[in-house]
Amino acid sequence: MSITAPRKPNLLESMACGGAAAAFAVNFTHPIELVKTRMQVSGGSLGTTIGGVMKNEGITAFWKGLPFGWGRELSYTSVKLGACK
Repeated sequence: MSITAPRKPNLLESMACGGAAAAFAVNFTHPIELVKTRMQVSGGSLGTTIGGVMKNEGITAFWKGLPFGWGRELSYTSVKLGACK
């Protein structure tokens, strides 16, 4: 019985895996970025900013603009991670 080393992914496979991982991660980091940006603009505190978003726009507002985040990650991070073979 011989054990063979696993095959290394090619460039396109590496890019696909990197882009998919980054797009998955942005689902969780996007709300944090939204709150950070709004705090910078308003100068408010963390609690005030989160409360204002929830009160005025609802819970789904934390994911406003998410498709643009996916696009950024799929275009930039897939190349960055895929090229690091």
